[in-house]
Amino acid sequence: MDSSNVLLVLFWLIRKKKINFYGPKSSGFSAFPSTSQFSIQKCKKQVSTKIVSVLAPRQSEREPATTGSVKTRMTVTEKILARASEKPQLNPGDNVWINVDILMTHDVGGPGSIGIFKKEFGENAKVWDRVKVVIIPDHYIFTSDERANRNVDILRDFCTEQNIKYFYDVKDLGNFKANPDYKGVCHVALAQEGHCRPPYHNY
Repeated sequence: MDSSNVLLVLFWLIRKKKINFYGPKSSGFSAFPSTSQFSIQKCKKQVSTKIVSVLAPRQSEREPATTGSVKTRMTVTEKILARASEKPQLNPGDNVWINVDILMTHDVGGPGSIGIFKKEFGENAKVWDRVKVVIIPDHYIFTSDERANRNVDILRDFCTEQNIKYFYDVKDLGNFKANPDYKGVCHVALAQEGHCRPPYHNY
C-alpha cells in the first residue's frame, strides 16, 4: 500500500472514529514509536500503524531584559501593551485596559463599535479623548444604497455628539473637489494626516 492510500485509510478511520489520537502526557516532545497497534481491515489485508500526538516543548522561563525601560523579557507587542497599560510585565492571556495613542474607525466597523460603546457604557457616555479618535468614512460614501448611507449617518451623529476633532467627512457627493475634509482611504489618510508617529519610548 503506497503512502497516498495509507493517508486515505487514516482519514477514513479518523472520520469513522475508529482510531484515537494518544500520546504521553509528559511535557516535551513525544516520538513516533515503531511499534503498533491498531489494525485496518481492507481488502482482506492488515496494516499496522500507530499515531501519537506531538507535544510542543515547554517554554523556558523568561529572563530579565538587559535594555529598555521594561526589564522583563517580552515580545515587542507585549512591551507596547505593557507601556500603554502602565504595567511592568504582560504575559500571554492577560486582559488589560490600555490608553491607546490613536483609535481610528470607518464606516464599516464604526457603527457596530459605536453601538457596543453605547450599550456597555450608556447612551450619554463620552469617549476618553476626542482628539485621539479619528473617523474616516471611505467605504460607503459614494453609493446610493440607503443602508450603506445609514452607516455614514451614524458616524456623523456620533462625531457631532462627541465633538470629535478629526472627522474626515464627505459633504458634497456631487462635486468631489468640494470636499476639502475628505482624505481618501482611511489607512493611508491616517499616516498622511500625521496621526501615525514613531514611538517615543525605548522598547
